[in-house]
Amino acid sequence: MPALTVNISPLAFEQINENWLGDLKPYAYQSQVYRLAQEALTGKKTLCLFLVTPTGSGKTLGSYAYAINEKVPAFGVYPTNELIRDQENALKPLIDPTDDYRLLRIDSQQLDYWQDTLDKVQHATTFETLMNWKPTILTNPDILFYTFFGLYAGSKGIGSRLFALMGQYQQFVFDEFHLYNVKQMADVAYLVGTLHAINPHYGRVFTFASATPESPAREWLERQLQLPVEIVEAEPSISPQARTIAHSLQLTLLPADLRRWQSVETLLAYLPELGKFFADYPQARLVTILDSVAGAITLAQTLREQFPGKTVSEIHGFSSSQEREQAVKKQFTVGTSTIEVGIDFKDETGKDLLIYEARTAAQFIQRFGRLARHEKILSIPNRAIALVPEYVYHFLTERLLSDQHLSRKELYSLVEEAYQKPTDFAHYIRKHAPAEFTEARRKVQSMFQPDERPRVEDELGKTIEALTGKSSSQAWGAYRGYEEKGILQPLLTFRGSGFEAAILDERATDPGLPAKRYNLMFLLRRGIFTELEEQEYLAYLDKLANHWPEDVAREKRYGKLIGKNPKELLGVYGFFVLTNLLEKTRKVWFEVSEEQVYGRKACVTVISDLQVSTDPGLRLRLLNRHLGRKQIVAWFVDQHPATIQFGRALPPLFELHELRVRRPGGALSDQIWSIAFNQDAFFVDSLGWWKEQRNDQAIIL
Repeated sequence: MPALTVNISPLAFEQINENWLGDLKPYAYQSQVYRLAQEALTGKKTLCLFLVTPTGSGKTLGSYAYAINEKVPAFGVYPTNELIRDQENALKPLIDPTDDYRLLRIDSQQLDYWQDTLDKVQHATTFETLMNWKPTILTNPDILFYTFFGLYAGSKGIGSRLFALMGQYQQFVFDEFHLYNVKQMADVAYLVGTLHAINPHYGRVFTFASATPESPAREWLERQLQLPVEIVEAEPSISPQARTIAHSLQLTLLPADLRRWQSVETLLAYLPELGKFFADYPQARLVTILDSVAGAITLAQTLREQFPGKTVSEIHGFSSSQEREQAVKKQFTVGTSTIEVGIDFKDETGKDLLIYEARTAAQFIQRFGRLARHEKILSIPNRAIALVPEYVYHFLTERLLSDQHLSRKELYSLVEEAYQKPTDFAHYIRKHAPAEFTEARRKVQSMFQPDERPRVEDELGKTIEALTGKSSSQAWGAYRGYEEKGILQPLLTFRGSGFEAAILDERATDPGLPAKRYNLMFLLRRGIFTELEEQEYLAYLDKLANHWPEDVAREKRYGKLIGKNPKELLGVYGFFVLTNLLEKTRKVWFEVSEEQVYGRKACVTVISDLQVSTDPGLRLRLLNRHLGRKQIVAWFVDQHPATIQFGRALPPLFELHELRVRRPGGALSDQIWSIAFNQDAFFVDSLGWWKEQRNDQAIIL
């Protein structure tokens, strides 16, 4: 099969002979970051610092060095809980070596633990107690968002107290910032603008660490909010004294039909070549990063069959916590984007061969950086295999020769040029962000005394106008309109709220708790399953409680049937027993009555009466009974999803579903529509659909 193999040179950075962290000497960029943070905080100024360095180049120490030396607590924000744990391990010896609670990992499970330990009744009061200790906090964006927007439920005034405690922090670190979508970036920009507007002379440093340089948030902060912005980028060195941070490797590019999820088939056809590599290096260790959970499961099973002497493990969103803990230590680790960040493959988890899908340039660069970060004991060469879209493969083969040597910088430049850039939904911040910003403004300004409130209210209004171009009255109008329509709630979460199912996994492939909450669409497309009533599911959980008491308690707390109101976004849509997976994907689409879509095409609205159907057909009585009663925020239009996907350059994994309209007599229209839900509805709506709205006069069946 076609393939292109090139050789990637090592990457090294020069270290500076100056005092930094104990005996450690900084790289030049780390020294610059330290100096900029010191100047901002001692001068009581706000600074937005964009830190652009490759994976494994010391971003963590660069971001926290000043806080460590000066014993200033920092607020670190990470997109995955796996990455939080990794950062905790890296920072604990420097910040909290004697277990004095100077460093705390805060996620939902840890809040559960502290809630029991401190004898609290809610996460909100638990978090308040922990922040009063003034530790360095490592958490996820969801918890920061809930704190900023005052969304934690609890005693009167708890929202104000949590916001005030968070506002006392002077250093905020947003790691892997390139993984944030436009709404999440906008939320962070408004958080920065709000804290600066309240007290511009407090002194704060906001560090945005990323492996890629481009971010719309940079322009929002610098040009629209007119905040000081510095860009610090690590420069490679060829000096013999420079320290190697990424070792040489061989990169093979394989063309794959990623749009139709055919990459696993491409990889399976390449297995004979992999067999030669493992014949030459029988101790070699493999990790894969795929986008599809079903693809990862299929590949793992094939590897078990093709390499019976190797231990093969899976780590993805459908894996239990017990499986994940051991997975990275196995010789073959098959994973998804769950391991894209947060796992440093070294020592007992070290890997020699990386195979990954790369649907976008950012994905290519991020995943490529997972390999060859450390010296190895065994002399096994580092090798990466990238599954890229066919058009990217052809572009690169025209510019590269087989066995050519090139630097990482040269490779990344070619990759950025090769990929088509998907839409970033940039208009979202002007069209929909004013409503959610106004909700945050309303909560924040209510925390201040009457003599201070007018100034804060005015400054927050200016911040919204600077970011969105909408005046205070326009933003308030949007906010009230969204509330009246019942569509505001999906904007008041940090992550999109999709369809989740409570699943009892009886495939007997995972040593952990078989009860899981995971994507309903995955189950419908690939699962062989039966439905359960809620009481049947709970009775099954009770049988597991002796072996997994804490996990079962958690599943009972969060695995509840979702409410019918459009404001209710948390919960599951049904309960299922999964017995196996299909080899081929089952077709899934939604159906809705004609009266639900008439006159509301191409706008965000609330609908009900949804049903889901499949081909081959499934009996989904319980799911459709509840789904039909559920009111849900949605956007739809009479165009096929593929037309919108390609015509509007949607991101590769954007969830746009097929929709069929039911006539009054029950027959389905021949035309296939598109539908998006919750946050995705706002994203696709921001692309502009005035023509479709104008023509929404009749439904052609």
